[in-house]
Amino acid sequence: MASRTAVPHHRLALTAIFLTAYATNVSTPFLVAYRDRLDLGPTQTQTIFAVYVVGILTTLLFAGPAADRFGRKPMTVPFVATAALASFLILLGRNSYPLLLAGRWLLGVSVGAVLAAGTAWVQELLGPGTQVKAAVWTTLATYIGFGFGPAISAVLALVAPWPLVTPFVLHIVLTALVLPFLVRTPETRPAAVTRSSLRPNLGIPRNGRVVFWLTVFPAAIWVFAFPSTSFALFPVLLSSAMPGNEIQVAGAASTLTAWSAIVARPTLNRWGPTPTLIAGMTMGFGGYLLGTTAFWTGGWPLVLPAAMLLGAASGCITAGCLAILGAIAEDHRRGALTSTFYLFAYPFMSMPVIVTSLASVSSNRTALATITSAALIGLIVVVSSALALRPGRSRRGLVT
Repeated sequence: MASRTAVPHHRLALTAIFLTAYATNVSTPFLVAYRDRLDLGPTQTQTIFAVYVVGILTTLLFAGPAADRFGRKPMTVPFVATAALASFLILLGRNSYPLLLAGRWLLGVSVGAVLAAGTAWVQELLGPGTQVKAAVWTTLATYIGFGFGPAISAVLALVAPWPLVTPFVLHIVLTALVLPFLVRTPETRPAAVTRSSLRPNLGIPRNGRVVFWLTVFPAAIWVFAFPSTSFALFPVLLSSAMPGNEIQVAGAASTLTAWSAIVARPTLNRWGPTPTLIAGMTMGFGGYLLGTTAFWTGGWPLVLPAAMLLGAASGCITAGCLAILGAIAEDHRRGALTSTFYLFAYPFMSMPVIVTSLASVSSNRTALATITSAALIGLIVVVSSALALRPGRSRRGLVT
């Protein structure tokens, strides 16, 4: 694992994560375009985004245990290819709402498998004692991928023909180029030596349950709640205030959200996992305040600094959680534990749908105030759990 060949191998596994994350947000800047082209209502528009979460949750229940039993590679490489098929369906879905939803759902299935298995693959390719390094690189690969998707889509919408076609063709071509290299990447947990059950299990080790439930869980539920609001809700709510620039502003918000996650690297390296979680929750609350203020005042430029805060928040929370999980995971349940983390995180990527549903029975202002208050409560819970766990714990290094 520590040989020279381990470097390109773990980078190839990171490429799989990057490419799948890239596919996730290729369509994000086009939510307004789909809304107008297909004459969709607010909830239908946000469902394009939320059905992706349904696909992820469909996979995460089984992807981790399957990766523990059959190996990391069989649960990563085929689903990188499946993501390309999803892009093809989304391409066709520009004229068909059901096909659009089917493509987004299949993309979610692919991402769930790749994140669950690929994260464990990277950790094992890097070798023992590299939990923080693996967490940082996995987070960066994921969020840089998230960022490149909308950035390239927004640029192609300006300079290339067929903006609802070209970005997806590009992803399909990139996948075809990368797959031959991925199939040659070594397996780290061969199926022949594993006897793990395929039944859904959380994979939480007995001696890590307190840390997981009191520190990881209350932070994990905000991992995607923060960024999804940034790039799938605020630009849509404020689209009437920026006529003619909707795609570019949505693309910029998505890109800033994703790339701001790079602050996770210096934060985690300098402060450690739990302080990084606290910093992430604080920035997330601040991002919600800015985004809500943008809506209340009509000041759409505030969406961009809000995106930076919400992206940094998501990156810090992800890196901190993965570092903790890497330290407490048992080897034969590493995939299951990683799946559990994402299983709790991804349902809240539907936060835009939650907000629009709340708004339908109250108002947008009330809905935004509610989620901002919820973020403040989440911050208080994470800080309180960190203080409660800090003194005299055997795993003190995880919470300091």
